[in-house]
Amino acid sequence: MTDSPLSSNLERELHTLRQELANLRAIQTMHQETQAGLEVLEQQLAGIIHSAMDGIITIDENHRVVLFNTAAEQIFRCSAEEAVGKPLDQFLPPSLRHIHRAHIDQFAESEERNRRMDPYREIQGVRLTGEEFPLEASISQVERSGKKWFTVILRDITQRKVQENRISQLGRILDESINEVYVFDGESLFFTLANRAARDNTGFSMEELAGMTPLDLKSEFTPEAFEELVQPLKQGTRRKIDFQTTHRRKNRTTYPVEVHVQYLTQEGKGFFVAIILDLTERIKTQQQLQETQRTLSTLLTNLPGMVYRCRNDEGWTMEFLSPGCQGLTGYSSDAFLGANSLSYARDVILPEEYGRVHQEMQDALKSQRPFQLSYRIRTAHGTLKWVWEQGCGIYSEGGTVLAIEGYIIDITQERMLEDQLRKTERLAELGTLASGMAHEIGTPMNVILGRAELLMRKAKDEHTRSGLATIVTQVERITKIMNQLLSFARRRPSERRAVDLRTVVTDVLDVLREKLRKQGIQVQRMEAPSIPRACADPDQMNQVLLNLVLNACQAMPEGGTLTLGLRPVGEGVELKVQDTGCGMSDEDAKKVFDPFFTTKPVGEGTGLGLTVVHGIVQEHEGTIRIGSAPGQGATFIVTLPIHHPHALSVP
Repeated sequence: MTDSPLSSNLERELHTLRQELANLRAIQTMHQETQAGLEVLEQQLAGIIHSAMDGIITIDENHRVVLFNTAAEQIFRCSAEEAVGKPLDQFLPPSLRHIHRAHIDQFAESEERNRRMDPYREIQGVRLTGEEFPLEASISQVERSGKKWFTVILRDITQRKVQENRISQLGRILDESINEVYVFDGESLFFTLANRAARDNTGFSMEELAGMTPLDLKSEFTPEAFEELVQPLKQGTRRKIDFQTTHRRKNRTTYPVEVHVQYLTQEGKGFFVAIILDLTERIKTQQQLQETQRTLSTLLTNLPGMVYRCRNDEGWTMEFLSPGCQGLTGYSSDAFLGANSLSYARDVILPEEYGRVHQEMQDALKSQRPFQLSYRIRTAHGTLKWVWEQGCGIYSEGGTVLAIEGYIIDITQERMLEDQLRKTERLAELGTLASGMAHEIGTPMNVILGRAELLMRKAKDEHTRSGLATIVTQVERITKIMNQLLSFARRRPSERRAVDLRTVVTDVLDVLREKLRKQGIQVQRMEAPSIPRACADPDQMNQVLLNLVLNACQAMPEGGTLTLGLRPVGEGVELKVQDTGCGMSDEDAKKVFDPFFTTKPVGEGTGLGLTVVHGIVQEHEGTIRIGSAPGQGATFIVTLPIHHPHALSVP
């Protein structure tokens, strides 16, 4: 029985179906194997991405995060769960978001597949904490199923920037150093680095120095001598060598330097570092110091008094005495220095003065203020002298007196002058008194004399005439005495010339310095910058100011402030003497220039001092006025005419 056509076709279709089924099974097997391989590859890729040290972020076309690896989590302090699905902008500073978005959009439209982002500008990122930090970034893009995906690889360069900034800062410090700094090769000796100070001081550029060695700056050094000099550095027996020499500039001038050289190695290669100090200013300063010391030594030698430094012990042990000690004390300065030497306190100051002087000095040192003292000493020749001393303590941070330094001068002549001035003041008062007495007594004496002579001519009785003759004789005797007193009272004519009243003020204050100090009176001088000379007799101006200042002192027995002012006023010079004493009433102020008027207690004044002052000022064609109030002190203002250079002296 033969097969029918229907069965043959059926068999062929079955065979075909079996082949297709086999192919489908084979394809399914291949698909399963491919899927498994892809899964392995995906796992491997995910492992690589999440173990990468750089941050890897993938975003879609809408800039939303679809992948956020572990490094990105660490960089931005943000978990993947918090980042995925969110815009990439959240990790950028607000001011830069539109710029970066535009950059990515422009990259998407280009044909590039990879690009480094903003290669000419630093990229800033923002951590989830809000902290900004520098980044390096690159971007790539792929397209699948009509969609584009962008992958950004980020690196946090914060630490690198810190290192770069530190290196840059060190470089700036090195380049801005005021000292010259050179680095040169350990073998060839060619300079590899020279800072700005080196370039400026030598005049060579870095390009010029790169072809030079230290021997070119120090031409007298031979290669052999330099090698011998630095050999201990290369051998490690010395860390640094120092020496002084001279360097040559590009313009062939030289300058003194101090050189410090070290030898260092890096990666097996040796190099020298030299720091050069320009000694020009130091040497100039040393020369100036020597000149100052010489000048100071000359000054101390020529001073009339002596400068000292001593310990604050009982005998004032001297540590330094200027050469003026010989002229002041009669002893050489060596006599007070060293062991078993003389003691200025015990052997020179009079014993009766020492207690007071020591107490006043210690009181001043205790309150850390300067002191001024006047006392008597006995010189090596037995002569007594008055001296004036001014000094102060030298203290530690804790307030302990380390030493005493001061200056002592001979004021014996000044003391004698003060005595003479006091006598002059008394004589001036006596003269005014005599003048007043001559005037007050002379008139009635003349009346008595005239009446007695008239009666004597009319009297007939001899006894009466004899009595009247006695009266006439005695009146003539009184008149003669009064004429002698009047002659004494007349002041000599003033000899007016150009007088600097500042000098007058200084002289009077020098004379009264001790009196002012003892009474605790502080002196203030208020003088205009430019004061014309007055037309006056200098001796009489001294007498005027002396009287006014003494009156001020008597008005301030418990101390106070004495103000002396000088200023030009129109065609005159104004001298002001102001005190903070008891003051006086308006009624007393009106009579203050009257003879014999005084507000002082009985026995403390004659009431003639201001009368003398008033007379002298009037004789000089000047004016004097007073301003005062009880308890508010007194102010005397004297105005004198200005001296004109071409005017004739007034006799």
